[in-house]
Amino acid sequence: MGKLLLVYYEPLPSGQTTHVLSLTRGLDKDKYDITVVLPDHLRNPLAAFRQAGAKVVPLPMGKFFWKFKSILSLISLVRDEKNEIVHIHSQEAGMTARVAARIAGAKAVLYTPQCTDIRRKNWYWLYRRIERLLSHATDKIISVNEADRLRMIQWGIRPEKIITIKNGIDLDSLPEPFDAKGLRRKLDLEENNPVVMQVGRLNEQKNPLSFIRGAGLVIQEQPDARFVLIGDGPLKQEVIDSIGTLGLEDKVRLLGWQDNAQALIAAADIITLTSRWEGLPYVLLEGMAWSRPIVATEVNGCPEMIRDGITGYLVTNNDEATWAKAVLKLIRNPEESAKMGQRGNELLKKEFSLQSMIRSTENLYDELIVQ
Repeated sequence: MGKLLLVYYEPLPSGQTTHVLSLTRGLDKDKYDITVVLPDHLRNPLAAFRQAGAKVVPLPMGKFFWKFKSILSLISLVRDEKNEIVHIHSQEAGMTARVAARIAGAKAVLYTPQCTDIRRKNWYWLYRRIERLLSHATDKIISVNEADRLRMIQWGIRPEKIITIKNGIDLDSLPEPFDAKGLRRKLDLEENNPVVMQVGRLNEQKNPLSFIRGAGLVIQEQPDARFVLIGDGPLKQEVIDSIGTLGLEDKVRLLGWQDNAQALIAAADIITLTSRWEGLPYVLLEGMAWSRPIVATEVNGCPEMIRDGITGYLVTNNDEATWAKAVLKLIRNPEESAKMGQRGNELLKKEFSLQSMIRSTENLYDELIVQ
């Protein structure tokens, strides 16, 4: 049995947690003895990882820099537990954990950044150089979309170092179908009004203010439309202020962070994502799983998920006018919207299954261990 260590960082449970938890649940337990290292401020996922059969080690982690004690703890964990494979997820954990794993003597060091963008664009040149430098301490980099794989090659990272393994979800694990109208009543939404939903942190990356501005444009032409924003984050007050400024208090529901956000998607007619950058976002996969049409920005891996005009619409980042037109088109053509959602569901089954993601990851692990 191989010893596998999965390491990741994120400020709140979101895509990284979903990804690592999916791997933990799906990997063959007869082949891998799994330990998960996660930031000690993430308390909610602990039980889920343990139920999935993993040993869980919370460590104090900074976004980019760790306390020296935490670095030593990770090195000791790799050495003492004789972890052969160390698979690091997220740009933040990747900065420190790859070096620590290599110092500790791990046989194979893998890295999945999920995304290749950063918030501070004026530091992007430095980020690219750091990633290129750290690639020398990495056996394989897993890109979750083809666009980012090609981008990393342009940075000067050797092509043979990078493989694309797209995110996937398990349709069998989805909650039982909800009565959409009943779920709307629980969420204090009108049963028959069109509902547009976005799930994501209220931060600069997800660009929730663009969602609110777009909602205002839709309401001008479709007053019965309702908008739901699920998530929390540093832009919460700005979002609240924007809702007030635009007079949308009775049109937009802020639900905050929700454990069961995946299930709540069933209450929506349309799923949107206004992100400035992404990897291969799980919320869009979840929208496809519920056969919902999607309006998303054409960033990073999103065009690899959404077929424009077929399963939904792609729009330019910060183009609220085009976003609103796409949403209105879906609202006013419910039969075509339903067909788009169904086509998205079929695409999900074909290209974004959890089984395919697990199989490709296991094959990579096996290849590295036998080298």
